[in-house]
Amino acid sequence: MKRVFCFLSFLLLSFQGIAAPIQTVSKLQFGKQWAFTREEVMLDCRSGGALFVVNPSTLMQYPLNERAAELMKTHQVIATPLSTILLDDPDHKQQKMSVEPFQKAAMALCNDKGNGVDKGNNKENGKK
Repeated sequence: MKRVFCFLSFLLLSFQGIAAPIQTVSKLQFGKQWAFTREEVMLDCRSGGALFVVNPSTLMQYPLNERAAELMKTHQVIATPLSTILLDDPDHKQQKMSVEPFQKAAMALCNDKGNGVDKGNNKENGKK
């Protein structure tokens, strides 16, 4: 029942406003920059420039920028904190891997679709 609810929520929220394409990316593509505990994730750009990472197995979504985190905090979307799936940075103790490469890839989805994104609102959740 929980999976059905998550799936229906994902479908409903995926098509809010102007739907942008979803891009699947893998560890193979990003190599040592890979930041997630999953081998493959989906990147999603929503209207207003809200960027999300989606686990394709569970369809759980994670905010990738401040706009998406704001939507999660105000309960406008069902999401889990990004730190849940971020790997620790092996080169910097006490830090998580940077999500900047994934933010750039997700932002490209917004730009391709012409979502009217304010590029100044693209802050990182992870550290460099």
